Parts: sequence; C-alpha cells; structure tokens
Amino acid sequence: MRIIYTVILLVLLVISFNNAQWQQVNTGLPGLSVYGLATDGQYTYAGLSTSSVYRSSDKGDNWMPVNNGLPIANAWELFSKNDTLFVGYFYSGAFRSTDHGNTWDTLMVGIANSAVRGFISNNKYLFASTWGNGIYRSSDGGNNWTQINNGIIYQTFWDIFAIEDTLIAASNGGVYRSTNNGDSWVASNTGLGLAVTYRIASLGNFIFLGTASSGVYRSSDYGKSWSSVGLSNQTIYALLTYDTLLFAGTANSGVFVSFDYGNNWQAFNQGNPVGSIVELIYDNAYIYAATLGGGVYRYNRNNVTSINEINSEVPSSFELSQNYPNPFNPSTNIKFSIPNVGSELAQTVLKVYDVLGNEVATLVDEFKEAGNYEKTFDASNLSSGVYFYKLMFGNFIEVKKMILIR
Repeated sequence: MRIIYTVILLVLLVISFNNAQWQQVNTGLPGLSVYGLATDGQYTYAGLSTSSVYRSSDKGDNWMPVNNGLPIANAWELFSKNDTLFVGYFYSGAFRSTDHGNTWDTLMVGIANSAVRGFISNNKYLFASTWGNGIYRSSDGGNNWTQINNGIIYQTFWDIFAIEDTLIAASNGGVYRSTNNGDSWVASNTGLGLAVTYRIASLGNFIFLGTASSGVYRSSDYGKSWSSVGLSNQTIYALLTYDTLLFAGTANSGVFVSFDYGNNWQAFNQGNPVGSIVELIYDNAYIYAATLGGGVYRYNRNNVTSINEINSEVPSSFELSQNYPNPFNPSTNIKFSIPNVGSELAQTVLKVYDVLGNEVATLVDEFKEAGNYEKTFDASNLSSGVYFYKLMFGNFIEVKKMILIR
C-alpha cells in the first residue's frame, strides 16, 4: 500500500505542476531584459538592463522605479540582507539602500565604476565578487572594502556563496574556495576543470554549481570536489533551492526542477517563460524568474510543495530529531518519524515559533502515513536568535530549540 500511495502522490504532484502556469508580471517595467531579482519580505525588486531598479509592493503585479541617486544603467545584481538592499552594476559601481530603495548610498567596491556581479554575507563580513577585479570584503556593512585576492588567478567572477565558515566563488576559470573568510583562496576544480561557472546554491548536504554549456555540478564536501549531475549540454545561469527541490534556470531552455538532489531533472516551463533565465528567487507567495527578453515571471508557491521521505522503513515510535546544521544560516533540515498507529494517513503538523511564542512558519500541515521524513526550513527573512520547532500528531507533541546566526 505504501508503494501505491507514493505513486499516487507523485502523480498528483505532476498533475499540479501541469495545471499551474508561469505568469508574466511586467506592468510598469520599461523593458524586458531583467538581470537581478531580490525580496526583503515587504517588496520585490528587479534590476533592468538599461533602466536600473524597479520595486513592486504587490508581488509583481505592478512595478515602479526606485532610482533616486542611481545611474540609469545595467543593474545586474540585487541582494537583500537585514532590511538593507544592495545593487551592483555593470561598470557603474555599487549602491546601498536602507529604506527599501527610496534613497541610495554609493559604495566604493574597489576602483570607481567597477563591475560588481555578486554579494553575500556571513555572520561577520559582507563580500562582493567583481567582473575583472576579484573579490572584496567589508566588515562595516559596505562602508569600506578590502580586496582579498590572495591565491586567485582568474579575477572575473560571477557568483559568491557562503556556507558556515566556507566561501565559494564562481569565476571564468572554475571555482575558488576559502575557509578563512577570504584571507586566502585555493582553486577547487577537482572533477570540474576550468569551466566557466555562474551560480552556486546549497540543498541538504550538497552544494550545487551552474556552468557554461556543462550543466549542473554537485559537491558533497563543501566544494572541495565536484561531479556532474545532469543538464550536461545546458548553460545554467540561475539556481534556486526551495523546500527539498532544486531549480535550474538555463540560457535557452527555460527552467528545470529536480526532486532528488540533481540526479534527475524535468522541464518546469508551463506558461513558457521567454528568454534566458538569469535569476530565480522566492518569497512567501511565489517563485520569481528574471529573464532576458520576457521580463519577470512568477509561479504560485502553493503549487510547488515537497517533503522528502527518507526511506520506506516504518519507525517504531515518534521521533523529532535535532535540526542540522545547528546553529544555521539561513537554512536547516529537520527530520521526524511517524510510527504506524493503525491508520495509513494521519494529520501531521510541524511549526516554527520565535522566543515569544509567535508562529513564524508552518512547515507541514497535512495527512502523512507512517514513515521517516525530512523537511528544510529556510529562515532567510528572519533575524538571528533562538527559535523552536514543534511536531504535533494527535496527543503527541515534541518541541526542540534551534539557533539562527547571521
């Protein structure tokens, strides 16, 4: 019966995808080439090729310019962190806003008019990757920057990524890796070669890499080595991890999704998003895609729900495991087990609360059969601190603590 139920669940998921559609949301945008997207929970932001930054307060239904103090040029990277928005330009420098884009400060990342391609932060520094000048680091939120290229040969970078104490940067000559906040770097291309690399993302215990004309690569050792996991003839401009799903945006074939950490892929193009997919993000309602030629698309998150069943062994008791990693930033995994209690399906609820008891997320609220499960909790829109997650099943209740560190 378990096998039959699993097949039915997968069929229903495929039907849900097939019935849902990507929707163009370009009202107010002056052009259809959108390079960057970001959200701060309240607004959605888009960076355009020749028209700078636009903002939406209604999930993309309408857009308005927020360009006071900005050059009207190619805004090709947007990054939101703790109510601060950063934008990087193609040879027009970088800027920062602390009031949702109403006003902007100029950031001197390296030389004047530098090309800033990526931003990332960990619990100590803000980092910027540039097109031609390597990597920069700031310890004061972007007021001052130091170039940190020790060990770097190829200084043309796209994305930069932080996980725990490891930095990974994608360049035109493969990947560089640092374990000391960028004080020194080493090339980390085992299994990859000197491929042109674009985007980096993590899911579960894996790190994923998008490349030019070579598809997606995966690492299980924090970027020390890589192996190809599909879409091998595609150029991957965008990667997004949502729940337990991995999405890839390609140069000419739309969006693909993997349910099993990149082992298998299927097209995710209902509604036919036009042009190269160069950015993928999500908020509490939609997944958004930035395209070169079709503007902004969005996809209703209610039609994209996934939870991993770890194995088919029926557990003998309820169990809520400690999340991992813990502390975490910004996502963590939660495992739980449901025994056979005389019914094949049962209502299972898994929620997250802050220290004041306010509910901040509902991770599971559905009928689940007996089994072992794993759920990913993304806290990108939450501040540092202690949180609690609670599993509820009938009279069974268990609560555990976890710590988010920015």
